[in-house]
Amino acid sequence: MSTSTLRQFYFLLILAFFAMLPACGRDAGEERVAGAASDPPRTVTPSDVRVIIMLIDGPRYSETFETPAHVHFMWNTLRPLGTVCTNFRNLGETLTNSGHGSLLTGIWQHIADDALTRPSDPTLFEYYRKATGAPVSDAILLGGKTTLDAVSYSNTPAYGAAYKATSAVFTLSDIATYNQLIQYLDQQSPHLVVCSLSDTDKVAHSRSWNGYLKAIENADSLIALTWNHVQADPDYAGKTYLFVSADHGRHDDAHGDVNEHGDSCDGCQHLLFLALGPGIIANQQIDTAYNQRDLCRTVGQILGVSTPQSEGVVMSDLFVPLPTGVLTTRSQTKP
Repeated sequence: MSTSTLRQFYFLLILAFFAMLPACGRDAGEERVAGAASDPPRTVTPSDVRVIIMLIDGPRYSETFETPAHVHFMWNTLRPLGTVCTNFRNLGETLTNSGHGSLLTGIWQHIADDALTRPSDPTLFEYYRKATGAPVSDAILLGGKTTLDAVSYSNTPAYGAAYKATSAVFTLSDIATYNQLIQYLDQQSPHLVVCSLSDTDKVAHSRSWNGYLKAIENADSLIALTWNHVQADPDYAGKTYLFVSADHGRHDDAHGDVNEHGDSCDGCQHLLFLALGPGIIANQQIDTAYNQRDLCRTVGQILGVSTPQSEGVVMSDLFVPLPTGVLTTRSQTKP
């Protein structure tokens, strides 16, 4: 075993140890998940499929799937189980809340990073809860920035706060956010979860190149731990889709400083994308031109929920067969 692989192995063991400890949260997440006792019984969709979207805040493609030395677990362990898209992009505003909002609504959003501006179109949370009658405990938003609360619901008439997600966004490290994620999965078994790991962006803005790379490595480990956890949970094993991407990248070398982001350079727009789950083709790499708007429509297709205002398309070449809201356990591997 190489020194690098051994180091990654020991780091994963350390993370697993911390994952067993109670989350060091505040308010809603200190000892147990807030609201779990008071929520009505969970509505189960006919297919009982689950979707988890994990977003790394602000990594460039060049430090993730272009040269995968810093995403050891995703590249070597998870990638063979699913599909990688090498041409997935944010073609809108390459900022945190705008990127999250565009992914969740399927329409390019222009949202200030101040927690005051909400999306102008319904989010996946709202589409899902309105269509299924699911309680607020069945749609969860987690993250390490308090401003992400803005994307827990939109200002759209006929949707809005009545169909919001449970918002568990605090100023937390990625490990603490992961701990909260596991609490929600274990205690509430939600069907739709979006978890944003914020350390990469925070550290990059602090102008630490080594810290930026380390944050990517940490996020990579936490994503692998999440997949392992759900595969060991009867509520999730064999019926969970995991999507991994980012809200935005960072300036490439030709357009400024890696510590910043926000323009239309390739460094800011080009994002990692990995999909795993029932019917998703294993060991596949595609270069189809997809963008953030397409994830909303794709997840709606999986859940059997209409997303009428989304401008995206279903990412159909991820799947064999195309999901219709009815769970398939068919396993396909690309030759």
